[in-house]
Amino acid sequence: MTRLTGKIAVVTGAASGPTARIAARLAGEGAAVVINDATDGDGAARVAADIVRRGGRAVAVQGDVSKSQGVRRIFRATDEIFGRPDIVVNNAGIFRVEQMDVEAPTDAHRAFAVNVFGTFLMCQEAARQFGAKGGIIINMSSTGNATPDEEAHSTIKGAIDMLTLGLAREFAARGIRVVSVDPASFDAEDLYEPGLPETMPRRIAGLTTLRRRGRLTGAGTFTASDDVAFIRNELVASAGWRGW
Repeated sequence: MTRLTGKIAVVTGAASGPTARIAARLAGEGAAVVINDATDGDGAARVAADIVRRGGRAVAVQGDVSKSQGVRRIFRATDEIFGRPDIVVNNAGIFRVEQMDVEAPTDAHRAFAVNVFGTFLMCQEAARQFGAKGGIIINMSSTGNATPDEEAHSTIKGAIDMLTLGLAREFAARGIRVVSVDPASFDAEDLYEPGLPETMPRRIAGLTTLRRRGRLTGAGTFTASDDVAFIRNELVASAGWRGW
């Protein structure tokens, strides 16, 4: 029996990249996984189909996390297909690299709506769905300092960290763990995505202390398991645990 047998997980923004691999790892540990993506339905379907081919349980569900109706749609489909979730991984987001003086307000607003408000709505609905049995919420964050051309991104991640901290304390008595994971502290290969600026993989590699492929996916699975039920309101980074 694997660590997550019988668990149900929802993973947002999981049509490709490192979060798709986290979803696959959760499924490999026995969880039934809902693969969510707002814009890449085909990619989400491919990730789900690959998990099923490998003997796991998965389904793709579209839904915009920045809208209440989209969030409700994700959780309603999860309940109808697998049951109430035990694990929610919030990764849906828009990565903004733009100089401040040319940043379009509409673009920044959309990024905040998806990354911050979307995470807020997913956490809110997850707490309602978990009920008395509790659960685990994993938010994707960043330990990096504010970087030129990434001010919006840094602000977004700071907001997610503060949301994680507040909810971890609020939900603790209800058996709900809330943690955040710093993807940039893991390996550059796990993080590389076509379309990112050419300097990004090199920049990430320079920040990374754990380079072995699979560290990020392993961290996601590890924090989702009952083996570490004592870990809450903390940031999982390459140097270990940075608690608040």
